Amino acid sequence: MRRRLPLWLVALAVGAALAAACSAPLDSGPRTLRAASIPADLRGETTTTSTTILSTGESEEVTIYFIKQDPSTLNDRLAAVKRLVSPPVTVQKAVQNLFAGPTTQERLQGYRTAITGDTTVLSALIEAHIATVNVSKIFAVGSPTEQINAFAQVVFTAADVAGVTGVLFAVNRHPQEVPSGDGSSTSVPLGRGSYAQVTPR
Repeated sequence: MRRRLPLWLVALAVGAALAAACSAPLDSGPRTLRAASIPADLRGETTTTSTTILSTGESEEVTIYFIKQDPSTLNDRLAAVKRLVSPPVTVQKAVQNLFAGPTTQERLQGYRTAITGDTTVLSALIEAHIATVNVSKIFAVGSPTEQINAFAQVVFTAADVAGVTGVLFAVNRHPQEVPSGDGSSTSVPLGRGSYAQVTPR
């Protein structure tokens, strides 16, 4: 008659067998592993991806010129206001903001414009530091003084952009003679000095 082993001895034998089956084998020293057997994130490898650089939404400041009465003389002079545009700053962006006219708040503060509101800025190309402002139609109407004010607004606004020293005018790409500060018509480039009588104080 065979003797039966105690249950505790059977359980101990089974546990030892399972532990031996689950334990990792011991190496006698370091082994060389194939690169393919190492996970990619541990190999230091990176996958090739295309990165899209999104705009940060940053803006740049331009100065445009409206008209405002000088309280000391009661005469109209140019007055500078700021606008934000997307970079890079260009004459066309600056002049487009000028042609949009003063905001309601600015009008309440006394700013106005001599530029008609139905004119579109078609282009403003720069060559040899001279910007040619090309518009869809004549934008300066009314009295000679108002016409001078309108052109002075554009000249000062364009000349405030870095690199611009003079301004020419065109309507649908046709060069135009325009009034300078003394009322005489000219087709030569105009600068800030051409409208000294309305220079901002």
